[in-house]
Amino acid sequence: MPREATITYDQVVRYVEAIKAEGGKPTPRIIRDRHGSGSFGTIHKLFQQWENTQALAIEAALSLPPSVQRAILEFVRNELSTGRADLEGRLSQAANCAEDLAAENERQAMLIEDQSNTIEALRGEKSALEGRQGEIEVAVEALREESARERQAAETARTEVATLTLRLESLPRLESELIEVRKECLLIDRRRQEVEKELAVAKSEYQSLEQSKIDMVENLQARLADTQEELRMAVAQLQEAQSERFKAVAELASAHATRADEGFRVVDRIGALEGSLAILQQVVPSPFQHGPA
Repeated sequence: MPREATITYDQVVRYVEAIKAEGGKPTPRIIRDRHGSGSFGTIHKLFQQWENTQALAIEAALSLPPSVQRAILEFVRNELSTGRADLEGRLSQAANCAEDLAAENERQAMLIEDQSNTIEALRGEKSALEGRQGEIEVAVEALREESARERQAAETARTEVATLTLRLESLPRLESELIEVRKECLLIDRRRQEVEKELAVAKSEYQSLEQSKIDMVENLQARLADTQEELRMAVAQLQEAQSERFKAVAELASAHATRADEGFRVVDRIGALEGSLAILQQVVPSPFQHGPA
């Protein structure tokens, strides 16, 4: 958008008339100095416009009556010699004005070039800033996604902490149950020892019956072999029950969910052993039930 002129033709005319009234010779440079601002090219153009109006006034004066024209021509001839110096001065002034105009044009051209370079630099900066803005937007989006992932991970961690807290709260109860199971295992061991004692007593009774019942030796030996086999199986079952008890205790420490079933299994095994012992007692007759053979 072109800049608005800071000086008008009327102002130039007033400055010219004031300079002429002071006895000076008006020039574009003097007018610019008096005005204080404005483009030298604009002032020169307005000054030339004023000079053209002065030439038109001289042409109008040539249409006067012949007598007046002759007087004026005579006066002009007399003034040609004195006016030549003025014309030469004006030519010199015009040359100076041309030089000033050239300098002004060169300055304006340099200013335009600087402004063009500045515009190009600003365009490059704008492009760089737009690229940087795109990178920042991508980084912000990545940060948002990472923040969402971290929030989800934090929620998962809170859930895991709650689960572990519940497990820790149930740990005393599990420990008390483990103590009860150990007590039951001790009772099982005591019961096994009692069974072993009873078996020893049965063996001694069997030996005494063997001395007193000669006629039943073969039968008793066969029964004794069966009884010994059953005893061996019972001992093996007791050992298996003991190993299963230890295994049940270990499994109870690592997996508390199956401890009740293992306890029931041990109890069932003990019941089976007690049943076996009862059968043994039925198979091996007491010496007090029969008289001597």
